Amino acid sequence: MKKIFQGMGFVVGCVALGLLFSSGVGSEERAIELYLTDALTFPSRPVQLEARLMEHRPDGDHGIPKEPVEFFIQGRPLGQVATDSEGWARLEFAPKMRGNLSLKARWATESKAEVVEGQGVLLSWERRRPMLIVDLAVLVEGELHTEPPPPELFPDPGLVLGSPSSAAPAELRKLAKFYYNVVYIDSTGKGRVEVIQSWIRKHEFPPGMIRVLPVASDALLELLGRLKEEGWENVSGGIGRTAAFAEVLVKNRLKTIIIPLAGKDEGFPRRAIVLHDWSRVRRHL
Repeated sequence: MKKIFQGMGFVVGCVALGLLFSSGVGSEERAIELYLTDALTFPSRPVQLEARLMEHRPDGDHGIPKEPVEFFIQGRPLGQVATDSEGWARLEFAPKMRGNLSLKARWATESKAEVVEGQGVLLSWERRRPMLIVDLAVLVEGELHTEPPPPELFPDPGLVLGSPSSAAPAELRKLAKFYYNVVYIDSTGKGRVEVIQSWIRKHEFPPGMIRVLPVASDALLELLGRLKEEGWENVSGGIGRTAAFAEVLVKNRLKTIIIPLAGKDEGFPRRAIVLHDWSRVRRHL
């Protein structure tokens, strides 16, 4: 029996395809996934591409060591690396071009009968281009909910994202095309990056870096600090849903757009721009 399924997994940003197969007569089925993390850099600066080969077992997830993983950029092969003791394969690469470049990693059994691939994005951004922080909650209709427990051996997908807010994909695409690089954040701490990435692609939101933040009052502030330390000082503003989001951005003198949940009464800082939907967002950024 063989089944292909959409993977769930790593917290920096990745998409994985998983494979459930039997390794021999009388043997147990194995659930294997390859996680490929999104990478953020700028042209000519080396960045480490990372993929992790994992087997899901009843006692937890285990990295698979000493297995060959091949990396591809924009369909072009970059090289092959063996996984370490934790299942990680790492390859340094310096992109020459800017843009959101497609990444792929591939693992195959020795006979090539079974293949597992992971997909991601290499964000080769110009540091001078403004960055826009977008809270995942403001992209969806209604509230975010957690998934019910998954079947045995399958990872927890985290959140139920549902349908996107009306006009959000088109408006955000325009902002990303003409002006901004987008950083998506999940403030619930429950999201699985691969699920978020797949949802973003399915609904045609622009590519961007995904960060799952811990549930802490200073998580967003710490993210802004980390981006600055990494050389991304041009964070220009953000779009969110809550007063906590607005307060951090306003205190840091960033453009702040808030689209609150309908029927929820919450006080926002005076300098935050509160809108009822996405139709007028571009006017204020």
